[in-house]
Amino acid sequence: MRMKWILLFVIVLCAGMVYADGAATWEPAEPLPGDSITIVYDPTIGTLKETADSIKLHWGINETSHGKWIQPPPEVWPPGSIPWADGRAIQSRLTKIANDHWEIKIATLDTFRTVNFVFTSGGSGWDNNFGANWDIYLGGGPEPVEHTDTVTVQILVNLGNAIQNRGFTPGDTVEARFGFFGTGAQVDTVKLQRQAISNYYSGTADVVTTIGDTIDYGYFAYKNRQANWEVFYNFAYPGETQGEAQYRQIPVTGKTIVIQDTVNNSFSTRRPPFFRNLSVVAQDVAVTLTCDLRPAVYHLLMGGDPLEDIQGDLDVTDPDSVLALGVAVNGPITGSWSNSLGPDWGPHLMDLDNKRMYDDGTHGDVVAGDTIYSIVFNFYHDSLDVVGQEFKFGIGGGDNEGGYGNNHVENIDDSQPASTLAAQFGSIDPVFYSEWDYDNRQKTDVEASDRYLPARFTLEQNYPNPFNPTTKIQYRLLKPVKVNLSVYNVLGEKVIGLVDKKQPAGQYEVMWDGRDNLGRLVGSGLYFYRIEADDFVKTYKMMLLK
Repeated sequence: MRMKWILLFVIVLCAGMVYADGAATWEPAEPLPGDSITIVYDPTIGTLKETADSIKLHWGINETSHGKWIQPPPEVWPPGSIPWADGRAIQSRLTKIANDHWEIKIATLDTFRTVNFVFTSGGSGWDNNFGANWDIYLGGGPEPVEHTDTVTVQILVNLGNAIQNRGFTPGDTVEARFGFFGTGAQVDTVKLQRQAISNYYSGTADVVTTIGDTIDYGYFAYKNRQANWEVFYNFAYPGETQGEAQYRQIPVTGKTIVIQDTVNNSFSTRRPPFFRNLSVVAQDVAVTLTCDLRPAVYHLLMGGDPLEDIQGDLDVTDPDSVLALGVAVNGPITGSWSNSLGPDWGPHLMDLDNKRMYDDGTHGDVVAGDTIYSIVFNFYHDSLDVVGQEFKFGIGGGDNEGGYGNNHVENIDDSQPASTLAAQFGSIDPVFYSEWDYDNRQKTDVEASDRYLPARFTLEQNYPNPFNPTTKIQYRLLKPVKVNLSVYNVLGEKVIGLVDKKQPAGQYEVMWDGRDNLGRLVGSGLYFYRIEADDFVKTYKMMLLK
C-alpha cells in the first residue's frame, strides 16, 4: 500500500462553528452524515491565483487507503458536476462570493464517513493543501483525552539542510508546535532561537499532555512574511489515522523530554525539516529536471507490487515495460496539471513537449540510455514563478508513481541562471519502493543490510507485562511485506489496529496505550495481540492492570 500525504493544520472558530484548515473552511465545523456542508476557498491563503476566473472542487468520499477515494453517488452531485474518468471522484464548480472567496454547498448521505477534496482553477492551477489534500470527517472522532501532566520539552533541530536547499535563511522565524491530534491539552507554540552562528536552533516549552503517551508536533517557518508548514511524512508511522503520519511523534517518557531532530537521513523520523520556498525566483532561471527511473526497474525486478495507475489503466507490471514506456512529469512545474489533449493523466502526455522526459542526449539529458530522463523548464522573475515547485512522475504518462496528493516538492536554485533538480522516481514512497536506497542513489545493498536485518520473522513478548498504562510490542520483518498487528479481547473482538500497512525489512516497535479504536481506555484484564505478515502469523497474551 502506498502512502498518502495528509496535513491538517486546524483552527476552530467556535463563535460561527466554522472549521478552518488552511485555505479551506467549512460549515458546520463538525458535520454528521446526512448534513449539507458549505465549503469556502480563500485564494489569498491558498496557492490558486486571486484573479482566477473559475475554481473547481475535486472531491470523493470514504477514502479507503493511500489517497484512494470513492465517487459520491449522483444524487448528491451539485449541478454541472463532471465525474472523473476512473470513477473515484467528481469535479464541481464553486461560486465566487465576497472578498474574492469561492463557495460551494454539497450534500452528504448517512453512508458517508469522510469527504476528501482538492481545488483547481480553470485547469491552470492546483491546490492540494501543500500535498495534504483536505479531509472532512463526518460524525466526529474519538472522545477527547483529558491531559493533566505538565511536561518540559527541550528541542534541538539542525536547519543546515533547510538552508542549503533554500527553504530557510538565518533570520527567518522558525517555530515548533506541539499537541496536534489531541495529544496535548492544546496546540502550544515555541519560537526557536539560533545557537550562536551555527545551523542549530533550540527552544524549551511547557506543554500539558499525558506521560506514557506520545505527543504530535511539527515545524513552521516564516520566510519573506509567508508562513510555511514543513513537508514531512513519518514513513514508519504505525497507526491507522493517515493524517497523523504527516506529523512527528515523540514518546512522553517523563516530566522532561528531549527532542533532537538532527539525523542526516532522508527518511529518519528524526530528520531535520524541509520547507517549501514560496518566494518568487530572484532571476530568470533554466532548470533541468532529471528523473532516475532505476527505483521502478529494481522494484519490479525484485518482485515488487505492480505500479497502479490511480487515474487510468497504465499499470506497470514488469521492469522491461518501464524503459519501453518512458516517463512524463506533471504538475505545477509544467505549468498545470491539465493539458490540451485530454485528461490530466494518460499516454497523450508523452506527446506534449512540457510533459515528456528524454533519455536520448537531448532536452538536458547528459548521458543517453542511462535510465535517467531529463526535461528543461524556464522560470521567470516577472511571471512570479516561485522557488518551491511541485510535480509527480508517471511511467508512460499514467498516474502510477504514488497516491493522490503524494507529490514531489523541491526548491530550485535561483542563485544562478541555470540549475538542476535531480529527482528519483518513487522517493515520495520509499516503503513501497524499498528495493532502492534513495540516500545513496543505488540498489539496496543486500549484503550490507543482511548484517542488520533479521534472519526470520519474529514477534516478541510485550514489555512491560503486566502493564499500566503503556506497553511496547516489538517485531522483525525478513522482507518487505504487508503487516497487520492488532489487539483483541478475550471474546475475540478487535480492540484496536496498531499497524496495517506495507513495511520494509527491519525491526519495529509499537506502543499501545490501553485505548481502543475510538480512543477510549479499556478495562483491566487479559488481551491478545496478533501479527500477520505474509505467511507469518503469531499471537501473544498480555495483561493490563489498573
